[in-house]
Amino acid sequence: MSVALMFDPDALVGETLSGEWTVDSRVTPTAVQTGGNFSIGYLASNSSGRRGYVKVLNYEEAFRSVDPTAALQQMTEAYNFERDLVDRCGIHRLSRVVAAYCHGTVRIAAFPIPINYIVFEFAQFDIRRALDLSSDLDMAVKLRMCHNAASGLAQLHAIGVAHQDVKPSNLLVFDHSTSGLANSKIADLGRATDRNVAAWHDSFTIAGDPTYAPPEQRYGEVHSSFALRRLACDLYQLGNLIAFIVTGTTMNARLDMHLHPAYAPANWGGSYADVLAYVQAAHSLSLQDFAQSIDHPLGDRIVQIVSCLTDPDASRRGHPASHRARQPFAMNRIVTELDLLSRRAEASLGRRTQ
Repeated sequence: MSVALMFDPDALVGETLSGEWTVDSRVTPTAVQTGGNFSIGYLASNSSGRRGYVKVLNYEEAFRSVDPTAALQQMTEAYNFERDLVDRCGIHRLSRVVAAYCHGTVRIAAFPIPINYIVFEFAQFDIRRALDLSSDLDMAVKLRMCHNAASGLAQLHAIGVAHQDVKPSNLLVFDHSTSGLANSKIADLGRATDRNVAAWHDSFTIAGDPTYAPPEQRYGEVHSSFALRRLACDLYQLGNLIAFIVTGTTMNARLDMHLHPAYAPANWGGSYADVLAYVQAAHSLSLQDFAQSIDHPLGDRIVQIVSCLTDPDASRRGHPASHRARQPFAMNRIVTELDLLSRRAEASLGRRTQ
């Protein structure tokens, strides 16, 4: 019997992790959830009634691959990096980044390999699901979601970490009530980069999900500096996420719609510098579409924020005042502006979200 047939993911249900967490059930991803095959999710609980989300290596997928040994090694390296990053950087102290409660290994019957796991704080769902469930969310809640995402990235950048995989499925919501939907945090550091420690995926042109990658990465350009390659990537992905939260469509989707097929990433054979003017033209048209999709008094300012975050030229990305201060990728002004816009939207409704 092959090792692949010996692994049953459901066998982990009922096991106790770190002497505290009981695995209650396996999480079945929905059709719209994105990401790789790195992990399997489980729900867990402890004796005090607290719920947790358990992330376990996807051994099942590894053993199905053409080269199971290589796949398992890659998954293990990814797990080790995220586990060590959580410990090394004190992620649990960041208020807008999903906290990890514990990590370790557990053995189950009829499986020869110790199973690696990380237990995270439990979220109700991701932003995409939140928007699906409440299609009439007002701008105050949406802007607070955007502010929380920006705050989470700013907290990571402050400790020298770039996320690199900011997307709807990685912004999690912790309260299903109407006002509580704004209580969101950045999740999943499996493709993050620590400025001071090498990661297994550092050599990848696109570290995260290609669907949400900034245009320079989609065209194969790799900057040598940490700021241009990593921080500018996060800024773009934040703008992409804001566009999605506010209108339901990412800037990448709009760019693809306006780019002539000959200049699309899949068809372009030249350098990014040579195609940049065409991407900028498509970006301009995309911003026009984005603006027309927002029917709100704060729409113009929201468009300006998304515009500076998603500039196709990575060196120009970021808040204009931060560029003038020679700190082009600093997040503080973006966080402050989103907070201000959130408060204005909340004031117009006579309430305060989280």
